[in-house]
Amino acid sequence: MKISTLLIANQALSCSAFFLSPPLKYVRVGHPIPKSSKLYTSPNDDSDMSSEERSKFEEIAQKFLNDDGASSSISDFPSAFPINPFRSTLKSGGGKAGLYSDEELFSVFNLHEELASELDNADIGSKSVATKEGDSLLGGIHDLVTKTLGQKKEISAFGLQSQLADIEMDPALRERSSQIRAIASDVDGTILTSKMSIHPRTRLAIINAIKSASNGGRIQHFFPATGKSRKGALDSLGFEIGGLIEDNCAGVYIQGLFCVDSQGNVVFEKKLDSLAIAAAEALVEESGISIVGYDGDNLYTTEQTDIVIHVHEYYGEPLPQLLPKEDGDDINKLAAHEPSMHKLLIMDDDTEHLTNIVRPKLEVLAEMYDACVTQALPTMLELLPKGCSKAMGVQKLCDALNIDPRTELLAIGDAENDAGMLDLACIGVAVANASPPARDASDFVVHLTNEQGGAGLAMDLFASD
Repeated sequence: MKISTLLIANQALSCSAFFLSPPLKYVRVGHPIPKSSKLYTSPNDDSDMSSEERSKFEEIAQKFLNDDGASSSISDFPSAFPINPFRSTLKSGGGKAGLYSDEELFSVFNLHEELASELDNADIGSKSVATKEGDSLLGGIHDLVTKTLGQKKEISAFGLQSQLADIEMDPALRERSSQIRAIASDVDGTILTSKMSIHPRTRLAIINAIKSASNGGRIQHFFPATGKSRKGALDSLGFEIGGLIEDNCAGVYIQGLFCVDSQGNVVFEKKLDSLAIAAAEALVEESGISIVGYDGDNLYTTEQTDIVIHVHEYYGEPLPQLLPKEDGDDINKLAAHEPSMHKLLIMDDDTEHLTNIVRPKLEVLAEMYDACVTQALPTMLELLPKGCSKAMGVQKLCDALNIDPRTELLAIGDAENDAGMLDLACIGVAVANASPPARDASDFVVHLTNEQGGAGLAMDLFASD
């Protein structure tokens, strides 16, 4: 019998971010791979607030923290709340904490109590998690919720571990979980919610996994396995989780075409043939759609269309650099780029056109030029070198880490491009929002979506000590 799920509105949870003091001198440790990440160093980096709105916000926040917030209501807060500290200017979210019920706020309070206790005992990542001395990582969310609830005292306990035993699964699967020594997780649609945030349960599970690896526990490795660039993935995951992963973890990036160890050394990479890139560019021009080429952390395009900009603004990837084609110039700029590209994104907002017209043509092209096609999102097709996939990248990295993925790896994902990885792993878990290919390839489907902490539940079920 499935457990009852405590549903918590993501926007309600996001209010905790506004009581985290911005890390004024947050610095990530350097690695051999050159990085150009702009870190979160200014109060204005993470929002669309005007100076007037921010002043009002800080005034109200200070009243709450000084125990002087009775005269201010939650609705006084400005509405331009940021979704993600690393997003750019996308205006597709936000909200007011005053929209949430007492029950939802009780849930936030209870979850805060659980996370605060766990995080107080965590001794990893001090170089990455920047807080003022004596401050809680969760800031003043406790103060905000208790004042909003009018100092109500009868708050029920919130326990995560006690729920796990009630989830039905094959006993053989539970037995296999004792062998797990490494965790690979997709990012978009799995770790990240639709608002590009991380559910607290997933966040805590990742912290615990990295803590285990750092302290010689059963879980020796946690790593992202994503179609994103390395910079895009780390930035999207935020300064805390992204920083912990950058400083402590290996990673599979760009659909398995760029894999690094925990020191940032490249252990595997592969790029497309220039003829395949030229043919794809011709198809894009013929179809009137958009294209982005990946060369490590550098992205390129021949036209900065809305959907190209969306890759940067919503998904947190580096802004694709413009490589225009001059009038009368027959050179395909992406194909001419040296030293080639790891992969191409072929994009169109018209998903029926992309699926029914463009994809069949791209499949034929891929067969001709030693490439292959995969898909992670309905508006994007991806062209990769033939034989390459996220699964192959996971295998290559596991080889470097001395991990046998078929007996020691837990893999978590949601999309078509995750199916091979889920099938490869000792235990492959799909979150509840997963596509049919991912579900079919998995050993287990959790009943929670990415919005509800499904990836965190998967780690709690199969990789917790």
